[in-house]
Amino acid sequence: MPISNEEWNSGRTADTLEDQILAFLRRNAYPVNYGDIASGLGYDNDLNLENLVAAFSIQNALDKLVKKGTVEAKTIKQPDGEQVYYKAKS
Repeated sequence: MPISNEEWNSGRTADTLEDQILAFLRRNAYPVNYGDIASGLGYDNDLNLENLVAAFSIQNALDKLVKKGTVEAKTIKQPDGEQVYYKAKS
């Protein structure tokens, strides 16, 4: 059902996943990994379709933010291998 222009103008714009990730990274003083970001956005590690789609979407959004230059990504050596960490650029 259509809405009036007044209703439209009183609404707010929806934050994109990229906006949500960038806001999360800016709130954190330290670089974080993908798991920290997903958890911070309210996703868990359960293996189900919803979380699989979210994982794909989050990684895609992170890649776009890195490509835009608003987020920096670095691969860091860990005792159990390597892990990518992300940090919002100032």
